[in-house]
Formats: sequence, structure tokens, C-alpha cells
Amino acid sequence: MRNIKNSSIMKITNLIVVGFQVVCGMAACSDDPVAVGDPEPSVVVVKVPNGSFEDNAAETVSPEGWTVSGERSAAKVVEGGCEGNYALHYESASAYTVTTTQTVDGLEDGIYDLEFYYKSSSGQTACYVAAGTDMDNRKMTSLQASPTTWIRSYVRGIKVEGGKCDIELHSQSAGTNWSRFDALRLKKTDKAYDLLKGGDISQLTYVEQMGGKFYEDGEEKDCIEILKNNGFNIVRLRLYNDPGNPDYAPSNRLPEGISGPEDILYLAKRAKEAGMQILLTFHYSDYWTNGETQTKPHDWESLDRLALKQALYDFTFGFMNKMKAQGTIPEFVALGNETQSGMLYPDGSYENFAQLSELYNAGYDAVKAVSQDSKVIIHLNAAGDKDLYNWYFGELKNRNTKYDVIGASYYPYWTQKNAAQMREWADYISAKFDKDILIMETGYSWNKTLPDGTPGQLSDNGPYKDFSPLGQKNYMLELIKEIKQAKDCRILGFLYWDPIFIEVEGMGWELGAKNYVSNTTLFDFSGNRMEVLDAFKYNN
Repeated sequence: MRNIKNSSIMKITNLIVVGFQVVCGMAACSDDPVAVGDPEPSVVVVKVPNGSFEDNAAETVSPEGWTVSGERSAAKVVEGGCEGNYALHYESASAYTVTTTQTVDGLEDGIYDLEFYYKSSSGQTACYVAAGTDMDNRKMTSLQASPTTWIRSYVRGIKVEGGKCDIELHSQSAGTNWSRFDALRLKKTDKAYDLLKGGDISQLTYVEQMGGKFYEDGEEKDCIEILKNNGFNIVRLRLYNDPGNPDYAPSNRLPEGISGPEDILYLAKRAKEAGMQILLTFHYSDYWTNGETQTKPHDWESLDRLALKQALYDFTFGFMNKMKAQGTIPEFVALGNETQSGMLYPDGSYENFAQLSELYNAGYDAVKAVSQDSKVIIHLNAAGDKDLYNWYFGELKNRNTKYDVIGASYYPYWTQKNAAQMREWADYISAKFDKDILIMETGYSWNKTLPDGTPGQLSDNGPYKDFSPLGQKNYMLELIKEIKQAKDCRILGFLYWDPIFIEVEGMGWELGAKNYVSNTTLFDFSGNRMEVLDAFKYNN
């Protein structure tokens, strides 16, 4: 046992143990009491005093060792715990806000994860567990709906200083909605973790030029301000070489300059002034690219192999320097977009991996020549596809291709996989290639159709059947929970697509086309903030 700094910590429910693990039925457990599992080496576990609410022999308003504030009658200790006989339960017949807090002291300073189990109905505005020494920099995990099964979850990367950690269990809820908590324990990890949560704002200038407006609580506000105030800490910006040039196709499919160099510099400055990180995607094209379309910029069409590699280096190096000059160096840089079949066809096709690897390395070297701290990403689609990622990143490894992070698009619609299946895939891939993973794109349809009644780009939500704003919020809560479950915190976070491309008259994905994503945004058809942003706001 470790030395205990404060004798008050010597409650039976707050032992500090090395190599101790309590198992609550793995990812979920029944309501029956559970047993202690085999020791887990080198794990320091601190049981939160009365963190299993067993110190209360019967139902009570105030659980012993905890302080209840707000609607005190909404908090009760009830039978039906996960770890033992009892658990903390929040519920009221009418709308309520209730908070239960405790300060755990006598801790060794460092980084901890708070593990806990919960059940919850859906529909709360805010239902979360938070912890930290500094309440301005505490970590927070919001809870997904789980009305029948106990779910294990974590508050990751809690920094403990001065030997103490404040823990808060909070719910702001409509009447009859409920949540239940049990089995709280701190695990010392010394692994810092800051969840990246954001989305792609590359076409915000287009929306604003076309008259699109954004609202929160009925008040018109700047879109980036709304996103920042609701938890965004990173934005993705995708860069085209010469978008909108009327003399070239497919460049002429966008308004001139949209997502071009000057526009991206402008958006990067706005995002950085809002305190957000930046992920910059070089499409290496005048227009949108993906696995089916990787059209070279018109200026590069006639270049041979060596000249093409040099052009990619020069363009990357030049734009990175422009970002540096205005104080907006991106924290992450993606070389291409969904390049599972390669990029800059035909030269960089997957059919010629040697040349594709050369192009990646040229881009990597250009980024690092300007900013050693920027993490370089190679981005594919189909998160969950082990065969694709084994093959592709195996080929890159065989050719000593340089990159820092694996980027993956994850949509339930296209992958037909739920968030847990995605996380299991990520655990496997990150371990095999020893790389962190960033979810570059995810999205969910909150309405079955576009405003005109036709299907949008995501005609369904795969394993998720609920087409509604609440369904969208519950999906994001589940996804974030699974991201935090990832082994060794190797999923860095996620970026939503497309969060801001709202329905605006006369504006489409390309000139003369519809807006096919207005039923998947984080704002409704009229530009109002949707409740899904609560999942961003109450998670970090």
C-alpha cells in the first residue's frame, strides 16, 4: 500500500491500492452485486468515499459524504446498484437541476481517470460527471441514454494538484427523466488527455455571403462564437488550390475563392482568435476530392513525376508559411482527403504506392520544415474496416512513409457500424501501427429528408434508427463515450461534418445543385442551434 497523506482518507471506502481492479461486468453489468476481479498490475486505484453509496442503510435525500445542492429532493440513494445494493438516483416529477459534490483529498498529485457506472434515460439538457482540482479546467463526461443497462464510463485526464480532487454529479432535466450513478473510483494514469471536439467550417464564408444566419436562444450570433461557447475546441479547414476559376472544370463548380487560400487564411484567423485549434486539409485539387475523384490542380496537369512532387512540396510549404505569418499554424495537417485510393490521379494512385509514398513524404517534409509541432495525418474513409487499414498502412510502412496520425471518416450510414464497433477497430489499428487516431468526419441525419422532402446525403443512420434531433444528440453522446473508452486514450477526438452548411436559398453543395447535408448539420433548417451541441458543451 502507498503512504496516505491525510488520515481522513482512511475510510473503508477510500483505500489506495496498487494492482487492484473492481470489475462491473466489463462494459456493462446487471443490477446484481459484483465480485472483485483479478489484480491489474501497476494500477493505483482510489475508491471515492461512499462512491458506491453503500454507507446509506436506507433511502435518504443526502448520501453520506456528499453535498447535494439545487433540487435536493430529486437526489436519493436507492436500491438497485451496480457494485453493491445501492446507487445514487436523480429523478423528479417536474423539471429539476441537482448537483451532488465531494472533495477527495490526500491524493498523490498527478493525472487520474475517474471511472464510474451509470444508467440514464434520454432527454436531459445536461447530465454529466466532472472532476478536477481547478474548476475552470476540470474534465467532464456527459452521459448517453442507457435506461436498462449499467454503462462504464470515464472522466479522462484529470489533473490533481495540492492533493485534492473535486467530483461533481450533475443533472439538468425535464420532469420524469432520470439518471443513476455508482462505483466511482479514481485511477492514476499520468496520461494527459484533452478531447478534440469540433467540425468542418470550410464553407462558412459561402453561407454568410449567401445570407445564412445563425441563432442561439433566438438571438442572432456569429457562427464561430456559438460553436466556441458550446464546446468546440478545433475546426477543420479544407484547402483547394484554385476554386471557382471559371476557365477550368471542375474548379468552376464553386463560387470563386470559396475554400481557396485567402478564404482559408481568413477562416483560420477567426478560429484562432476564438481559441480553437486548426486541422488543415490539403486537397491538392481545385475542387473536392475523395476515393473516387482526385483531380489534379489545373496548374499541375502536365507535370512529370519529379515536378509534381516538387509542386506539392512548394504549395504545402508556401501555404504553411502564410499560416505561420498570421499566427495560425495548424496543430494538425492532413495530406489529402479520403485518400484510400491515392491522390493526384493517376500519378499518386494506390496502383503506384511507391510514387504515392513519395508524395506523402514530400508533403510531410514541407509541413515539418515550417512547423515541427504540427501533426501530419493520412486520412482514409471507412473507419471499422480492418482489411482496408491493414493493407493501406502496411504498404505505407513497407515504404517508410512518414506521418504522425491516422485519420478516419466514420459514418454509421456508410460503415453500418455502431460506435462501439468503431472503437474496437480503433483499438486494434492504433496498437498495430502504434499511431493515434483522429475521427476526421462523422455525421448523423436528424431529419429523414431535406426541406423539399427528398433524401439527403445520409439517407439513413445505419444501426441507429432514430431520425430526430434527440437521436442526433444521443448518437454524439454515445460516440464520445466510446472515444473515451479507447485503449491508452489513442482516439484523440472527432470532427463533425458538415456542422454549419445550413439551408440557404440558392446555395448548394456546388453551383446549381442542392444542399445535400442540411439535415445533418448542428443547426436546424432556419439556422437555430440544436440540442446536439449539448453533447459538445458538456464533454471535454
